[in-house]
Amino acid sequence: MHTLLRLAPLRALGFLTAVLFVPVPVLAATPSCAGQANCTETSSFVATVSDFRTSVAGNDRVATATLRFQNKLTRPLILGYVTGSGVVTDDKGNRYVPGPDSVRGLGAVAGSTVDAKFTLEPGEASDARLEFTWKATKATLGTIYDLDLTVQEIEAVAGGQYKPGKERVLRFANAGQKAGAAPAAASAVAPAADPCAGLPRCASGGPFIAQVVSLTPVGGPQDRHHSLKLNLSFRNVSSQPVILGYKSTSSAAIDNLGNGYVFGRPGTHDTSFSGIGLVTGRAADPSFVLNPGESRNASFTVTRFNSGGKQLGTAWSYDVVVNQLEILPSQQVRTGRETSLHFTDLSANMPALATGAAAAPPDLRKSIDDLKNIFKKKQ
Repeated sequence: MHTLLRLAPLRALGFLTAVLFVPVPVLAATPSCAGQANCTETSSFVATVSDFRTSVAGNDRVATATLRFQNKLTRPLILGYVTGSGVVTDDKGNRYVPGPDSVRGLGAVAGSTVDAKFTLEPGEASDARLEFTWKATKATLGTIYDLDLTVQEIEAVAGGQYKPGKERVLRFANAGQKAGAAPAAASAVAPAADPCAGLPRCASGGPFIAQVVSLTPVGGPQDRHHSLKLNLSFRNVSSQPVILGYKSTSSAAIDNLGNGYVFGRPGTHDTSFSGIGLVTGRAADPSFVLNPGESRNASFTVTRFNSGGKQLGTAWSYDVVVNQLEILPSQQVRTGRETSLHFTDLSANMPALATGAAAAPPDLRKSIDDLKNIFKKKQ
């Protein structure tokens, strides 16, 4: 499912229209798990638990898994999470289940209703984030966690429509053990080139990459709350303009002590970001446009509430979800691919990155300014 939002007339930005891909045979030599820990594979893709962490949120225990999916096919692959299929079980029999809006990156599949926003090009890999919660009691906590979920392949049909395809049941025993290297690949179907190769604190989103420029703690042990301000640089690595938006309420972090940091109080409006447009279920701000090769920065703040007098962590993992947006010929905004960006081993004393933003051409910059003016009038 895609969200369509009406906009006033504006200048076309030259985006490509959707293409219906015809399946072609899979080549024999493809990426595989090759004995990697936390890895499972099907005839279409390889899935790896690249990160697994537990944290505390009030009286709840939270298990957060980052899954990396890599396309083994020679055509684009669309995957979706089968609603309600995920569960984490520890070795003491405690069950962690997904709550509302707990799956990031993967679209949802519920019966014949599918969300086709998670598309992988041949050889491409991308992350999804899943959160599972257990209403903790006085029961004994486990230390080994098994992860089960079902994903479904989504097939494109005529008329720009989609239908559910094959279901794939995935199981990761002891998901918390350290994952091995990236899945191996034979030369016949090499993985897509990684635009983050050699870059520190980098996550790839297909046509763009993001890097954590800096992390600044705000507050100390005696303050009521403790916050982190993160500065991220986004760069377009494709040959076409890219429009990005921050998915509301998706910004979160976990410290090395297992404490969670969130965008704000549950149920409140998300104001934890700046420099990038917001995407909600009802609206999307398309003012964050990157020309090919252009970089722009955005900042995000996450908070650990009621941390006063408690020990503070010294390292963090950070997650944020970004949507790619399209301007349709009908002057509507379509929310497209959703990318969950995952960063690990962040600290306050890590070297800041030097970034520079290339200027967009005058005609593109004019279109960006027009978009900004439209949304100012709507406020």
